[in-house]
Amino acid sequence: MFQLFKDRNFLVFWVGNFISAVGDHVSIIAFPWLVLTLTGSPALMGLVFATQGLPRAVFMLTGGVLVDKSSPRQVMMVCNLVRLVIVLILAVLLLYGMATVMHVFLFAFAFGLADAFYFPAANAVLPSVLPASQLKDGNGLVQISYQISIVFGPLIAGLLIAGEFSLDTVHGVSEETVTKTDDTFGGIANALIFDAVTFFVSCISLLFTKARSLRDPEPTGQSVVQSLKEGVAFVWQTPALRLIFIGTIGLDFFFLAPVFVGLPVLAQDRFEEGALIYALELMAYGAGALIGGVLAVLTRGPKPEKLIRIAFALWAFSGLTVASVVLFYSVVPPMILFFIAGIGDNWVWVFIVTWIQTITPEKLMGRVMSILMFLSVGLVPVANLVVGLMLEWWIEAVFVIAGLSIFAICLICMVHPDAKRVTALTEKAV
Repeated sequence: MFQLFKDRNFLVFWVGNFISAVGDHVSIIAFPWLVLTLTGSPALMGLVFATQGLPRAVFMLTGGVLVDKSSPRQVMMVCNLVRLVIVLILAVLLLYGMATVMHVFLFAFAFGLADAFYFPAANAVLPSVLPASQLKDGNGLVQISYQISIVFGPLIAGLLIAGEFSLDTVHGVSEETVTKTDDTFGGIANALIFDAVTFFVSCISLLFTKARSLRDPEPTGQSVVQSLKEGVAFVWQTPALRLIFIGTIGLDFFFLAPVFVGLPVLAQDRFEEGALIYALELMAYGAGALIGGVLAVLTRGPKPEKLIRIAFALWAFSGLTVASVVLFYSVVPPMILFFIAGIGDNWVWVFIVTWIQTITPEKLMGRVMSILMFLSVGLVPVANLVVGLMLEWWIEAVFVIAGLSIFAICLICMVHPDAKRVTALTEKAV
């Protein structure tokens, strides 16, 4: 596994990707806390996340086409520069007490637009950096870095927001200036500045990463719509792949919004140090997922015929975890459940992603990954809005309904005959 770190090119890519992921998980904590601090309204927080998710969903497929026609590495660099500017401007507005809810909506929309192009590129870039024979180990190491970031990112965010650590010496703003703003706003600004620094480091890393082209050597002159149809046709002709993609719609609809919109509200409602409690829960999931990623690299994994059913079985446990968090008024039991769920989720996800990358023609990589991301996040803006409104009515109901829905979807997909229909069509696709 760690032999890949002897490859200087992969090491440079991995370090930059890891640092960027840490920043992403700092902002995952900082952003909902900013909305709650500015508005005090779970419904508005859901609306802000919906505003961010809308352009991401609308332009995700176009982003996949752009990735296939250009370079995943170049697209990632441009998107990270855009996101760097966004978070830095928002941090400055917070430090000088000028941030408003309208600013948050505008920046959320811009950030979501950049994400629409970044996500397909990030999921398609590894085959341009590593040969197919090293993809499983590469995906495992990338997932490990991502899960380490889930452990440290929320912790850093919680400390920054709580004021336990300050970046005043970094951004050059005097203590007197900072004290003119609310302490929480100052902490959130520090978190956003930290995120901006990680985007800068990621850009430098990508600049020095060598990546081969995945483009078709004989361009077809297809339109965007024709290019998308080609990608959809490939996904649709592989039943097990189709099942994973369709199942993803329901799973992420009922998982992402409760975790990223609902959990901050639940933590704030039940605990005095809500931001820190929310961070601890995400850290527990990240620690489990880190172990899952290591195990994935060290094990051979299930055969494709069994992989899909095993995946849905493990994701069913994650659904029960979401449903059960409302039962506890201590942070320890949810942390244990999220830790266990993280192990299973990430262990199987390494094999799922590797399988998809292995059977997908390189010229379709960006489009196929953009379809996966589109199905994953396409309805999340609606979910964020619905969850935000439901949180105003009954917080606990959000988690019970979402968790049991995930469990039911997983049971249906587990017994579906398409879960085993991979071998012949995989050979055909290759």
